[in-house]
Amino acid sequence: MQDQWQEVAANAYPRVYRALVALGASPEDASDALQDAFERGLRRSRSDARAIDRPDAWLFVVALRRWRTHRWRRRLFLPLDSVREQSITPAPGENAVVLIAELKRLPRREREVITCRYILGLTQRETAQTLGIAVGTVAATTVHATQKLRRRIDGPVARPGSEAPTVR
Repeated sequence: MQDQWQEVAANAYPRVYRALVALGASPEDASDALQDAFERGLRRSRSDARAIDRPDAWLFVVALRRWRTHRWRRRLFLPLDSVREQSITPAPGENAVVLIAELKRLPRREREVITCRYILGLTQRETAQTLGIAVGTVAATTVHATQKLRRRIDGPVARPGSEAPTVR
């Protein structure tokens, strides 16, 4: 079982880390949450003989829950002024900055679905199981979220045949 987690660490860590940052976690918080999730996975593998079908998806869900809990608790105990002063360090590159900013504007479910589908590379079925929603909901949410992102990033795109007729 520990060999499985070493392989997961080598393969899934960068993707899950990027997914957490894309959802709004600071690099430090993403790293902490991911480390806690790995620790929990190792403890689970020692006490539970059942194998996890998609350890990367399991790791993502556990790290996401850990980050949300940490963020919620921190909000309760930090004064409002210090929360406003915190800066979020985006991923490098101009396109990544724009994309992360737009991802943060999406509703939580849409952000989670887009992250699972495109950053983690999960299928619709795996995303549905991971998030506990229906496959059809994943499909519809993916379509709506990608349309929103395209409109916000690229602006309105004219489709063939949708141009206004010219008046002579």
